[in-house]
Amino acid sequence: MSKDLNTGTSAAEIEQAQAAAAQCEPSELDKEIAALSLEKCFEELEEIVTALENQTTSLEDSINLFERGMKLSCRCNTELTRMERRIQLIMENSKGEPQYRDFDEQG
Repeated sequence: MSKDLNTGTSAAEIEQAQAAAAQCEPSELDKEIAALSLEKCFEELEEIVTALENQTTSLEDSINLFERGMKLSCRCNTELTRMERRIQLIMENSKGEPQYRDFDEQG
């Protein structure tokens, strides 16, 4: 399994993330979460994970946090996939020269 030298992410892992993002229907993203920056979504998601791991909330609150965390995760996956599609990959052609192509053309 080959991994990207910069991120350590394999092609299979990228495909998994893209598949997960594709399952996020825009209707699942409420307006408040959609308005958050990606950084804020990650920050809040980390806070939710910490709270759930520490088991400091009631069962009802934990379920509500989990639900919000899933929406935040969906938003993050959707946004990261959108960003990945904009990235150009540098590939070598048969002559060993850099060849630029859009991420979507990866194949």
